[in-house]
Amino acid sequence: MDRMTERLDKHVEHLDQSDRRVTEVEDGQMELATSQVKLNKDLSSLRLKVDDLKAHSRRNNLRIVGIAESTAIDNMEGFIEQLLVQLLGLFSDLFVVELI
Repeated sequence: MDRMTERLDKHVEHLDQSDRRVTEVEDGQMELATSQVKLNKDLSSLRLKVDDLKAHSRRNNLRIVGIAESTAIDNMEGFIEQLLVQLLGLFSDLFVVELI
């Protein structure tokens, strides 16, 4: 009988340990799920911010239409810079010309 009680006690102890491990895993899983929800919210917020920053950066751009690509100009950036200075009266040190 003592031997049966001893074996039963070992099984109970083993079940208690297993129960503790399962509880720890469940708690960890809940923390991960909560963390994932927060990270998804942060990601969405950051994506919106990136889109907003892209939109703001485009607002400072100027598109010039009507100059044919086949126009034989060696220095197109210099030509555009000169055009802006002549037409708008801008100083060339106030802007940067980049062709895209």
